Amino acid sequence: MYILAIIAAAAGLGLGYFLPGRVKTSTADYQDQVKKAHEEAEKIKTSAAEQFEHIKKNLDREESDLEETSAKSEEVIKNKEEIAEKRENRNRGLEGNLKGLRVEIENIEKGYGEFSTKIIEKLSHVSGIDPKTALEQSRKELEKLITENKEGRLSAQAEEIKEDAPRHAKAIIQIVAQRLSTPSSVDKNSTMVTLKEDKFKGLFVGKGGTNILYFETLLPVAIIFNLDPQTIHVGGVNLLRRNIAKKAIDKMQILSKKTGKIDHEMIKKTIEEAEKEVMDICDRKGAEHLRLLEIDPKKVDPQLVNYFGRMYFRTSFGQNVIWHSTEMGYLARMISEQIGAEVTVATEGAFYHDIGKAIDHDVGGAHDDLSKEILEKYGYDPRIVHAAFAHHDKVPCIAPEDFIVKAVDAISAVRPGARQESVTNYFERIKQLEDTVASFAGVKKTYAISAGREVRVYVDNDKIGDDKMEGLAEGIAGKISEELSFPGIIKVNLIRYTKSTDYARESNKKPTRQ
Repeated sequence: MYILAIIAAAAGLGLGYFLPGRVKTSTADYQDQVKKAHEEAEKIKTSAAEQFEHIKKNLDREESDLEETSAKSEEVIKNKEEIAEKRENRNRGLEGNLKGLRVEIENIEKGYGEFSTKIIEKLSHVSGIDPKTALEQSRKELEKLITENKEGRLSAQAEEIKEDAPRHAKAIIQIVAQRLSTPSSVDKNSTMVTLKEDKFKGLFVGKGGTNILYFETLLPVAIIFNLDPQTIHVGGVNLLRRNIAKKAIDKMQILSKKTGKIDHEMIKKTIEEAEKEVMDICDRKGAEHLRLLEIDPKKVDPQLVNYFGRMYFRTSFGQNVIWHSTEMGYLARMISEQIGAEVTVATEGAFYHDIGKAIDHDVGGAHDDLSKEILEKYGYDPRIVHAAFAHHDKVPCIAPEDFIVKAVDAISAVRPGARQESVTNYFERIKQLEDTVASFAGVKKTYAISAGREVRVYVDNDKIGDDKMEGLAEGIAGKISEELSFPGIIKVNLIRYTKSTDYARESNKKPTRQ
């Protein structure tokens, strides 16, 4: 190949030399061109040799792979043939055994029939009973024997199951507990409102406390002024209302900074806007948790989705109810899969069991009764309704799914860190304290401060004179001690406030000069 290159190069040079009109090249130029041609030929030769070696290696490797593949294929075919032959031999052996067994069974049946006939004839001869009657009696005795034997076996199996049940139950709980991965369901929500300006408290209270009273009338919550001038606490057992109140107060802070005042119209407007925002949150939270349990929110009534979301603002012993319900749904699904129960019934029964808590503060009544009414109203499967309703033992557990819902409710509630004393209990205690004090005649307004260690009582000036203040304070303190449970000591401060106003005017009489 390289020789051809050299020849071509030389021919080119010669052709160029003899072409008409070309200037003859010198001997040195000619030699230089020949040298370059040789170098180019060497390069071509080296490249061709490398390519040849590469192609050869590839062909050798492919040939080796092909031989290996062929050997494996032959081995596989050989193995398949051996397996097929063994299977055929085994089948022939089984067929032979089966034929032998059939013959033995026929002989046994024939022998049993002959034996039975002889026995019955002998028994009838000895007892004087005809063969038909003897056969019937024998059949009854045999049935009795079989029944007794069956009952004995069942009793033994039941005892065995009873002994093994705790072990199996523990194993299932361990499995589902290891697979459970949900956020902590302990409620961490705070209803403390941070104030941006000190003067907001005065604006919020309003003249004679009218703004506070109007706010608490529209949205039944308790506004608690702490000793810290930069905070306000929103009290009440209804976390949904407390969050609406918190949002409304935050909005009022922004508006009052612009207007320099707070009136009833502003209070009503901010509460309506805050309520709409919280309801939107409920819709999103309800849909989110339905999807977590692989339930399509679009197939659920929008009002019901909102109820689910409201459970985000509901706690039980500090445990957030929607996370508690979602956690129960996870557990119920895993247990039902382990034991072969109806997964949908168990999962939805567990998740829906506390839906009544979404409205129990507004409607009244036990949450499990309300849950049952809601699920029946929206046409849920009676099995799901019963599973959800049975978790507090108002009706007996019947189906496996009922027991599953009851079990996962206990598991979710008692696991470490699930529940704790919450701020809800604190506000409940504060409200009880204020209500107890307010029950006395002549009391206008009460404020529990210092985390419930002190209560300030504003009395009606017209009904309570200075001479009655000491006796009223003693009466209030005594009733608190008798009816309420509280840590430490509660200080009772009575305040009787009298304001008198008059005006001095300039006299029209002009002074006389002396």
